[in-house]
Amino acid sequence: MTSTVSAASLNKFEKLKAEKDGLAVKAELEQFAKLGWEAMDETDRDHRLKWVGLFFRPVTPGKFMLRMRLPNGIITSGQMRVLAEVVQRYGADGNGDVTTRQNIQLRGVRIEDVPDIFQRFEQAGLTSVQSGMDNVRNITGSPVAGIDADELIDTRGLCRKVQDMITNNGEGNPSFTNLPRKFNIAIAVAATTPFMPKSTTLPSSRPTKTIPSASMF
Repeated sequence: MTSTVSAASLNKFEKLKAEKDGLAVKAELEQFAKLGWEAMDETDRDHRLKWVGLFFRPVTPGKFMLRMRLPNGIITSGQMRVLAEVVQRYGADGNGDVTTRQNIQLRGVRIEDVPDIFQRFEQAGLTSVQSGMDNVRNITGSPVAGIDADELIDTRGLCRKVQDMITNNGEGNPSFTNLPRKFNIAIAVAATTPFMPKSTTLPSSRPTKTIPSASMF
């Protein structure tokens, strides 16, 4: 039997998702940049922008926080330079955080600069799409993946493949943008180095002995 949930019974977040998919703002960033943060629709500004990784901060009006997606926390030196150049333009307001989920967040970002920033991200192979609200968050993995002599499988590539599938290679994937709540995934298979973040919704399994292959989920 199929039941219909009335709009009146939805909480405010489910209502705003029902009215407009959060990922839809990706096509409106140029318009937002021209309008400025004060003229934007408040629901777009305060909530839907999180679908592209932009977080409005009431304590620093006009200065957004930008959350990246770095599967397994891996970033090249060239990509790090791009992030540094982005925050450098904002002077004392520009800085970055390293998060507990192997990610980086940039602070001090202005909405007027977002189209240019996202273009630079695309050229560098970076993305911030689907990094907030009811989405699958940054895919985490073992911090010693690829260098642990006793690991059973190097899962760095798998972390990247899972992210690319969920985000449609960083372009945004509507199939995963309306989850009931955020969803965290960790992938790590090692014989001697346990890795299991407490905040993980779907952890990988760690075998207790060396085997030829391992089930990831």
